[in-house]
Amino acid sequence: MKKVLFVNGCIRGAQSRSLRLAQRLVSQIPDAEIEVLALPSLHLTPCNAADIVERDALSAAGAFDLPFFALANQFRQADAVVLACPFWDMSVPSMVRNYLERVCVTGLTFHYTPEGRPVGDCAMQRFVYVTTRGGYVDDSDPVLIDHASSYLNSLCRLLSSGRFDTLAAQGLDIVGNDPEALLAAAEAEAGRMAASFWS
Repeated sequence: MKKVLFVNGCIRGAQSRSLRLAQRLVSQIPDAEIEVLALPSLHLTPCNAADIVERDALSAAGAFDLPFFALANQFRQADAVVLACPFWDMSVPSMVRNYLERVCVTGLTFHYTPEGRPVGDCAMQRFVYVTTRGGYVDDSDPVLIDHASSYLNSLCRLLSSGRFDTLAAQGLDIVGNDPEALLAAAEAEAGRMAASFWS
Protein backbone atom coordinates (compact mmCIF):
# COMPACT_ATOMS: atom_id res chain seq x y z
CA MET A 1 0.00 0.00 0.00
CA LYS A 2 1.08 3.54 -0.72
CA LYS A 3 1.13 6.21 1.96
CA VAL A 4 -1.06 9.27 1.38
CA LEU A 5 -0.55 12.21 3.73
CA PHE A 6 -3.83 14.12 4.00
CA VAL A 7 -2.99 17.59 5.32
CA ASN A 8 -6.19 19.18 6.59
CA GLY A 9 -5.77 22.94 6.62
CA CYS A 10 -9.49 23.69 6.78
CA ILE A 11 -10.25 26.37 9.34
CA ARG A 12 -14.01 25.81 9.53
CA GLY A 13 -13.74 22.16 10.53
CA ALA A 14 -16.74 19.98 9.70
CA GLN A 15 -18.47 22.95 8.05
CA SER A 16 -15.65 23.33 5.52
CA ARG A 17 -16.53 22.84 1.88
CA SER A 18 -12.83 22.30 1.08
CA LEU A 19 -12.73 19.49 3.63
CA ARG A 20 -15.84 17.89 2.13
CA LEU A 21 -14.28 17.91 -1.34
CA ALA A 22 -10.95 16.60 -0.10
CA GLN A 23 -12.58 13.79 1.86
CA ARG A 24 -14.36 12.69 -1.30
CA LEU A 25 -11.03 12.45 -3.11
CA VAL A 26 -9.10 10.77 -0.29
CA SER A 27 -11.82 8.22 0.42
CA GLN A 28 -11.63 6.92 -3.15
CA ILE A 29 -7.86 6.69 -3.71
CA PRO A 30 -7.07 3.01 -4.31
CA ASP A 31 -4.26 1.05 -2.65
CA ALA A 32 -3.72 3.81 -0.10
CA GLU A 33 -2.99 4.06 3.60
CA ILE A 34 -4.27 7.50 4.65
CA GLU A 35 -2.45 9.45 7.34
CA VAL A 36 -4.35 12.55 8.48
CA LEU A 37 -2.57 15.65 9.74
CA ALA A 38 -5.02 18.22 11.16
CA LEU A 39 -3.25 21.58 11.08
CA PRO A 40 -5.77 23.49 13.25
CA SER A 41 -4.88 21.25 16.20
CA LEU A 42 -1.14 21.95 15.89
CA HIS A 43 -1.41 25.72 16.51
CA LEU A 44 1.73 26.33 14.46
CA THR A 45 3.29 29.77 14.67
CA PRO A 46 5.67 31.37 12.17
CA CYS A 47 9.31 30.41 12.61
CA ASN A 48 11.08 32.97 14.79
CA ALA A 49 14.78 33.75 15.14
CA ALA A 50 15.32 31.03 17.76
CA ASP A 51 13.61 28.45 15.55
CA ILE A 52 15.89 29.33 12.65
CA VAL A 53 19.02 29.10 14.80
CA GLU A 54 17.93 25.70 16.11
CA ARG A 55 17.01 24.43 12.66
CA ASP A 56 20.32 25.53 11.16
CA ALA A 57 22.35 23.98 14.00
CA LEU A 58 20.50 20.66 13.84
CA SER A 59 20.70 20.61 10.04
CA ALA A 60 24.46 21.26 10.14
CA ALA A 61 24.80 18.32 12.57
CA GLY A 62 22.67 16.09 10.36
CA ALA A 63 20.32 15.51 13.30
CA PHE A 64 17.28 15.04 11.10
CA ASP A 65 15.80 12.26 13.22
CA LEU A 66 14.97 14.62 16.10
CA PRO A 67 11.36 15.72 16.85
CA PHE A 68 12.14 19.20 15.49
CA PHE A 69 11.95 17.69 11.99
CA ALA A 70 8.98 15.37 12.57
CA LEU A 71 6.68 17.19 10.14
CA ALA A 72 9.36 17.34 7.45
CA ASN A 73 10.13 13.63 7.83
CA GLN A 74 6.44 12.75 7.64
CA PHE A 75 6.10 14.79 4.45
CA ARG A 76 9.31 13.37 2.98
CA GLN A 77 8.17 9.77 3.37
CA ALA A 78 4.69 10.17 1.85
CA ASP A 79 4.02 8.69 -1.58
CA ALA A 80 1.40 11.39 -2.13
CA VAL A 81 0.22 14.53 -0.36
CA VAL A 82 -3.32 15.88 -0.46
CA LEU A 83 -3.47 19.39 0.98
CA ALA A 84 -6.95 20.75 1.66
CA CYS A 85 -7.55 24.38 2.53
CA PRO A 86 -9.77 27.24 1.45
CA PHE A 87 -8.61 29.79 -1.11
CA TRP A 88 -7.66 32.55 1.31
CA ASP A 89 -6.81 36.14 0.36
CA MET A 90 -5.59 34.95 -3.05
CA SER A 91 -3.38 32.26 -1.49
CA VAL A 92 -3.50 29.86 1.50
CA PRO A 93 -4.30 30.40 5.21
CA SER A 94 -1.38 31.36 7.44
CA MET A 95 -1.40 28.04 9.30
CA VAL A 96 -0.72 26.27 5.99
CA ARG A 97 2.19 28.60 5.30
CA ASN A 98 3.53 27.98 8.83
CA TYR A 99 3.35 24.24 8.16
CA LEU A 100 5.18 24.52 4.85
CA GLU A 101 7.97 26.49 6.56
CA ARG A 102 8.61 23.39 8.65
CA VAL A 103 8.47 21.04 5.67
CA CYS A 104 11.07 22.85 3.55
CA VAL A 105 14.36 21.77 5.15
CA THR A 106 17.63 21.92 3.25
CA GLY A 107 19.44 18.60 3.51
CA LEU A 108 16.27 16.69 4.35
CA THR A 109 13.42 17.44 1.95
CA PHE A 110 15.66 19.01 -0.69
CA HIS A 111 19.33 19.75 -1.33
CA TYR A 112 21.44 21.90 -3.62
CA THR A 113 23.73 20.67 -6.38
CA PRO A 114 27.27 22.10 -6.59
CA GLU A 115 25.88 24.45 -9.24
CA GLY A 116 23.33 25.79 -6.77
CA ARG A 117 20.24 24.14 -8.22
CA PRO A 118 17.73 22.70 -5.73
CA VAL A 119 16.82 19.02 -6.05
CA GLY A 120 13.90 17.42 -4.24
CA ASP A 121 14.45 14.52 -1.85
CA CYS A 122 10.82 13.62 -1.12
CA ALA A 123 9.18 10.37 -2.23
CA MET A 124 6.04 12.21 -3.33
CA GLN A 125 4.59 10.98 -6.61
CA ARG A 126 1.61 13.35 -6.47
CA PHE A 127 0.70 16.57 -4.71
CA VAL A 128 -2.97 17.54 -4.92
CA TYR A 129 -4.17 20.92 -3.68
CA VAL A 130 -7.89 20.71 -2.88
CA THR A 131 -9.70 23.99 -2.41
CA THR A 132 -12.99 25.84 -2.67
CA ARG A 133 -13.42 29.44 -3.71
CA GLY A 134 -16.28 31.82 -3.15
CA GLY A 135 -15.45 33.64 -6.37
CA TYR A 136 -13.39 32.91 -9.45
CA VAL A 137 -9.70 33.02 -10.27
CA ASP A 138 -8.26 34.46 -13.46
CA ASP A 139 -4.48 34.55 -13.89
CA SER A 140 -4.81 37.28 -16.53
CA ASP A 141 -6.26 39.68 -13.93
CA PRO A 142 -3.95 40.87 -11.10
CA VAL A 143 -6.92 41.05 -8.72
CA LEU A 144 -7.97 37.45 -9.38
CA ILE A 145 -4.65 35.58 -9.71
CA ASP A 146 -4.50 32.10 -8.18
CA HIS A 147 -1.29 32.55 -6.21
CA ALA A 148 -2.01 29.42 -4.17
CA SER A 149 -1.79 26.95 -7.06
CA SER A 150 1.31 28.54 -8.56
CA TYR A 151 3.05 28.67 -5.17
CA LEU A 152 2.20 25.07 -4.27
CA ASN A 153 3.18 23.87 -7.73
CA SER A 154 6.59 25.50 -7.30
CA LEU A 155 6.94 23.94 -3.86
CA CYS A 156 6.07 20.52 -5.30
CA ARG A 157 8.80 20.99 -7.92
CA LEU A 158 11.28 22.05 -5.22
CA LEU A 159 10.66 19.01 -3.04
CA SER A 160 10.03 16.22 -5.54
CA SER A 161 9.66 15.14 -9.13
CA GLY A 162 5.98 14.42 -8.49
CA ARG A 163 2.93 15.60 -10.39
CA PHE A 164 0.97 18.60 -9.11
CA ASP A 165 -2.77 19.13 -9.55
CA THR A 166 -5.40 21.50 -8.25
CA LEU A 167 -8.91 20.22 -7.54
CA ALA A 168 -11.25 23.14 -6.98
CA ALA A 169 -14.87 24.15 -6.75
CA GLN A 170 -15.29 27.85 -7.35
CA GLY A 171 -17.97 30.51 -7.65
CA LEU A 172 -19.68 29.08 -4.58
CA ASP A 173 -20.64 32.44 -3.10
CA ILE A 174 -21.69 34.18 -6.30
CA VAL A 175 -25.35 35.22 -6.14
CA GLY A 176 -27.37 33.13 -8.56
CA ASN A 177 -25.01 30.16 -8.52
CA ASP A 178 -26.02 26.79 -7.08
CA PRO A 179 -23.20 25.94 -4.63
CA GLU A 180 -24.41 22.36 -4.14
CA ALA A 181 -24.37 21.72 -7.87
CA LEU A 182 -20.88 23.22 -8.16
CA LEU A 183 -19.62 21.09 -5.28
CA ALA A 184 -21.24 17.98 -6.75
CA ALA A 185 -19.47 18.59 -10.06
CA ALA A 186 -16.14 18.97 -8.24
CA GLU A 187 -16.83 15.79 -6.25
CA ALA A 188 -17.42 13.94 -9.52
CA GLU A 189 -14.05 15.22 -10.72
CA ALA A 190 -12.54 13.99 -7.43
CA GLY A 191 -13.83 10.51 -8.22
CA ARG A 192 -12.26 10.58 -11.68
CA MET A 193 -8.96 11.84 -10.25
CA ALA A 194 -8.95 9.11 -7.59
CA ALA A 195 -9.60 6.36 -10.12
CA SER A 196 -6.34 7.11 -11.96
CA PHE A 197 -4.47 8.51 -8.98
CA TRP A 198 -1.34 6.36 -9.28
CA SER A 199 -1.16 6.21 -13.08
